[in-house]
Amino acid sequence: MIELKKTFAPLKKDWKCTALFAVAFAFACWQSAYQIRSEWGGAAALLILLACLFYQALKISAGTQKKGGFPWNKLLAWPPVLIALGLLFLPWSNPDAPGLKFGAWFFLSLGAVCFFCGIRAMLCGAVPLLGCFLAVPFRESIVLYLSYPFRMVSTVLSVGFLQIFGMHIENDNTTIRIEGLDIAITDACSGIQQFEAMILVAFWLVMIWKRPFIWRCVHYLFLIPSIIIANAIRIILTIVLYKTIGEVVLNNTWHEGLGYAQVVLTVALFFLVGCLLPEDGENAPSGKTKEGGNDEAKKKAGKEGKKHG
Repeated sequence: MIELKKTFAPLKKDWKCTALFAVAFAFACWQSAYQIRSEWGGAAALLILLACLFYQALKISAGTQKKGGFPWNKLLAWPPVLIALGLLFLPWSNPDAPGLKFGAWFFLSLGAVCFFCGIRAMLCGAVPLLGCFLAVPFRESIVLYLSYPFRMVSTVLSVGFLQIFGMHIENDNTTIRIEGLDIAITDACSGIQQFEAMILVAFWLVMIWKRPFIWRCVHYLFLIPSIIIANAIRIILTIVLYKTIGEVVLNNTWHEGLGYAQVVLTVALFFLVGCLLPEDGENAPSGKTKEGGNDEAKKKAGKEGKKHG
C-alpha cells in the first residue's frame, strides 16, 4: 500500500500538470486509433514510452515551482503561444496542413504547461509533448523516412565485411547481388519495424543505471548503432547460410527466426554499451555494490568516530 502511495504521489503533487499531460496523452491515444491501420504493437510501445516519460517529468518537476517572486513562468509562456498563433494565422501559414496544425498544438501545450506548472515542468515535458503532437500523428511517415538509411548502412556494412573475406558479393543501394541472385533488403529487413519496441526497452535499460542526465542521453543514442550493427550481422548470417544450405534460408521460417535473433542481439549490444559507460552512484544494475563503495564509507565513518572520540 505504501509503495502504491509513493507511485501515485507525483501525480497528486501537481494536479494541474498531471491534467495537462493527461490531455496530451489522450490526444496521442486518439491519434493512434485514428491514424494507424496496422503495426499496433509498435504504436502501443510508443504510447507506453510516452506514458513513462510523462511520469518521469512529473517526478522531476512536481513541487519545484516557487511561490512568490517574479512570475517568470507566466512571462516565458508567451513565446510558444505566439509561435502557435503564427503557425495558425500568419499569411503564409496553412491551418489545414496537418504539420502546422499539430505543431501549433504542441507549442500551445508548452505555453500552457509553462504558465500553470512552471518552467521546469515545461522543459521536462517538452519531449513527451513533442511525441504526442508530432511523433504519434506522423509515426508511419517517420518510420518510412528512417527505414532507407537504416537499410542502406546495414547493407553497406554487411557487404563490405563479406568482401574483406574474399566473397564475391556486391550491392546496388539496398539490393545485394550474389551468384546471380538479387536479395532485396526491404523495410521488414531493416529493423525499423521493431524500432518503437526497441526505444521502449532502451528507455527501461537506461533507467537501470544511476547516471547523470547527459550520460543517459549518450547511452540512449547508442540504440541506433546497436540496431544497425545487429541488422548487419543478421544479413551476414543470412548470406553465409545461403552459401551453406541454399535458398531454404530465404523462406519465412528462417527469415522470422533471424529477425527474432536480431532483436535479442540489439538488446544485448545496447546493454553491453551500458556496462562500459561510467556509472554515477554505488549500485550496479545487478544490485551489487560497486567495489570500494562500502570500504570508503567505513573509512569515513571510522574517521568521524575518531574525531568524536
